[in-house]
Amino acid sequence: MNLYDQVNQYFEESSDFVKEEFLIHNKKIQLCYFESLVNINESRNSLLLLEPYANESINVFDQIFSTFGGAYVKSLDEIAQSLLRGRIGLFSEDGSTILMLNLLHPQISRAISPPQTESVLSSSFDAFTEDINTNIGMLRSKITANHLIVSSYSVGSFNPRQISMFYIKSRSQKKFVNHINSLLEKHKDTEIESIQDLSKMLGLPKYSLVPPFLSTELPSESVRHLMEGRIIIFLDHHPFAMAMPGFVTDLWSMQGDRNYPFVYMITIRMVRILGLFVSLLAPGLYVALVAVNPEVLRIQLALSVALSREGVPYPALVEALFMLGILEMVIEASIRLPKSIGPTTTMVGGIILGQAVVQAKLVSNLLIIILAATTIANFTLVSYQNAYMIRILKYVVLLISAVYGLLGTLVGVVWICFYLSSMTTFHYPYVNSSIKSGGSNE
Repeated sequence: MNLYDQVNQYFEESSDFVKEEFLIHNKKIQLCYFESLVNINESRNSLLLLEPYANESINVFDQIFSTFGGAYVKSLDEIAQSLLRGRIGLFSEDGSTILMLNLLHPQISRAISPPQTESVLSSSFDAFTEDINTNIGMLRSKITANHLIVSSYSVGSFNPRQISMFYIKSRSQKKFVNHINSLLEKHKDTEIESIQDLSKMLGLPKYSLVPPFLSTELPSESVRHLMEGRIIIFLDHHPFAMAMPGFVTDLWSMQGDRNYPFVYMITIRMVRILGLFVSLLAPGLYVALVAVNPEVLRIQLALSVALSREGVPYPALVEALFMLGILEMVIEASIRLPKSIGPTTTMVGGIILGQAVVQAKLVSNLLIIILAATTIANFTLVSYQNAYMIRILKYVVLLISAVYGLLGTLVGVVWICFYLSSMTTFHYPYVNSSIKSGGSNE
């Protein structure tokens, strides 16, 4: 049984697998392909254009190869993988010559569009897509430096996926590049179905709250990360670039800020830093001042707070946790639901539910104000992944504040500082401002 018959037997249960015969200059060629991955009509027309220029003294496969490119293959596995990636298999009549062509494909991925998860005010409006080759081309078009290096890997044996690594040779640290490269080479047989699988492949800690990389769908942001010496990794079918390693400055700085005057840029970043502290400390300070250390407040303010909590039947900690839990559910619901329904959910949860719980004397008016400020401040941070980290850490401050009051709030802040200072991302301290201050280029 020749390879052509083996391929037909291998894919005989797939309804979109097609095999047919094709004549070019009176030479019979056997074709096989997946009709869902190949624009066969346009591909046939491209092959027929070769007919007037065919030379009988030259092998027809060599003529096709010199015109359209492709690759000669010899093994069944290589043929199967090429077909599954949208190539057309050309077999000689006796099955001894096999040429895989990468001709024309139907449009099975979305076109380049404005970003969906990151709002852009003063930067380019293009965003990455699910097609890794399109993403590579977009990044290549924005960085024309000859030191930009792209390394591609195929990982997984059951369901192979392509991973591409970008770095600028003159700016990245060689030790870091070699480390990532060795990990990708070492785990080529690992199946990658999600970012968690990729993180496990790269040896990242499973339970760390610190994001080890910054995920972005904006090419302009990826360019900045590369210029800083970071590595960008693309995973096929994942429309985001992952910039490694991540640093604490990623909480408040982004490339789009540099398109404003310097004073404006500093102001915007100071607002984000203020939002970081408000989101982290506001719920904890509320509980500490209301339940543990009310004597710190001026008498007028203390009376106002006590009046707002009149009739609330449980402690301030339970009150805060109750409303924070509802608020987290409202946020997640508004994100997961379709855009036509999401605003309605936000309105119902934020206005109607908030007003109802106050009138029912389940929470105080002051807490509603605190939680609104906390939520707004949380989303001033750059990257939704960073916002998640602060959303979790604020509960640490809240619980310690409920026990020890203002002293607990201070202890919580100090503990978070120690925790972030102790964390590393790919052996670089998380509190670095850039990769250049984390080690030598050796």
